[in-house]
Amino acid sequence: MNPATTQKETTALMGAVTAPATHDLMNVLAIIGEHAGLLSDLLRFSKEAPLSESQLTKGLTAIEAQVARGRTLLSLLNRLAHATDGLLTHEEPVPCDTGAALEEMVSLTQRRFHARLENPVPDHTITCDPMSLRLLLYRLVELTTHPTQAEETPITSRYRDKALLITFHGHHAVAVPQPLVTLSESLNTHLSCAHHDLILTIPAS
Repeated sequence: MNPATTQKETTALMGAVTAPATHDLMNVLAIIGEHAGLLSDLLRFSKEAPLSESQLTKGLTAIEAQVARGRTLLSLLNRLAHATDGLLTHEEPVPCDTGAALEEMVSLTQRRFHARLENPVPDHTITCDPMSLRLLLYRLVELTTHPTQAEETPITSRYRDKALLITFHGHHAVAVPQPLVTLSESLNTHLSCAHHDLILTIPAS
């Protein structure tokens, strides 16, 4: 494990990320159950009131949308769970997909933070501790969002001189805590501020 990341922080991160995702999954199952129950009732009383094609289509479409949402959440959770697999067979650090890590931290915390990826993160693999990278990305999302804000915080990414620049476009002035700077430096990345934005520069490995 990266010396800048404690076991306590890693454990807390897993809880902070999986808790909102599992709440979303519970909502997915509740909505599927609601529509399945409605369709069951409509079929039960179809002799008295024939079931229309539009009613059937509406219910099935809603169920299909929730199945897709649930599949996406489970896929991200599964990927997060396997993020440390390489540590079992290799000495630290290991190759880490920055784009996958950022997608996990943004998508799995939608219930807690209002952030969105403006564009797909380019392929950019670095060699580091996988949970330290995710902790850094999580903290940056947390720092540039606010639970009460209605507007989402956009996150953009682009290449410059072979380095990947991820910009967290905040809506308020932010000060980067020293522990976060230390964590960033331990991963050989660089944090900078521009107005309300935080920019994470990740050099090529």
